[in-house]
Amino acid sequence: MLIRQLRFRAAVLAAISIATIVTAVTVRALQAPEPGPLLTDPQRGELRMLLDKQRLGSSEVAVAERTYRANYESTEHTHQGLEIIYVVQGEFQHVINGKAHVLRPGGVGIVRPGDKVRHRTGSQGPVKTLMIWVPGDEGTRVAEGWPGQKPR
Repeated sequence: MLIRQLRFRAAVLAAISIATIVTAVTVRALQAPEPGPLLTDPQRGELRMLLDKQRLGSSEVAVAERTYRANYESTEHTHQGLEIIYVVQGEFQHVINGKAHVLRPGGVGIVRPGDKVRHRTGSQGPVKTLMIWVPGDEGTRVAEGWPGQKPR
């Protein structure tokens, strides 16, 4: 009887271990889809979509790596969704509704729907950012304007 209970417990533990490993592998695969192609524009720099509708399977959020070239200045524009900018490297400036903000590594900028925004970089080299758009359709709209990006 004791041996039977031990075998049963061993079988249950083995099943739980296998289920845990399979779940971990599956979740890891869902957590780390292949990033999109590196899109390059001589004026705007580089953009690589990390998460978007194609990679995530839904459009709740889009995430991209963006490298702005030195001395970049965008035109004033608005977004239909929330844009969150996390600065990884360099000094990034954005003007929101006429008020200038300077972001350094670790800094976060937020652009709300309808805000008038202009992005700028200085002369000290490229600025690397992580861009997050909610909903993700906003990121799709941003990416569509880049050379090599197919319209969706």
